[in-house]
Amino acid sequence: MKHEFALPPGFHLRFAEVHDEQFLRALFGSARPELASLPLPPAQLEQLIRQQYEWQQKSYVGQFPDAENWIIETQSGPVGKIMLHRSDNQVHIIDFIVAPDWRRRGVGSTILVALKNYVELEARALRLSVDRQNIQAKRLYLQQGFVVSQASDTHEQMVWPSNNQ
Repeated sequence: MKHEFALPPGFHLRFAEVHDEQFLRALFGSARPELASLPLPPAQLEQLIRQQYEWQQKSYVGQFPDAENWIIETQSGPVGKIMLHRSDNQVHIIDFIVAPDWRRRGVGSTILVALKNYVELEARALRLSVDRQNIQAKRLYLQQGFVVSQASDTHEQMVWPSNNQ
């Protein structure tokens, strides 16, 4: 399946493949600083990150069996990932991580703008959930026009209010 998102020159999306597993696991770990701060020997920390990553992936497959897992690439190679679930009336961003060296360099904004343009053309909503403690991600989503639609103790559900919805 083609991604159908108009990306600017220098950006590319491709489906994640088996050979991306190490990169994806490292991204997962980079997005969980609370794990890195645990007083564990490196081998145990790596095992914990691997287990947490595997549990997350199994959960995603169970909740979103038709999800699309994309690798975000630039000329430099892979710089992030985005997992999406498309339905008739919405696109749900399940997981979105930019590699630490590429954060605050416009990668996240570029991908979100492409997704917003896509949902605008398709007359769909764009939704996501963000951890309340992930201040940088929430700031990005707010800057991109997302609004909080629901909140729990740990997460906020956000939606981008498309003009065609």
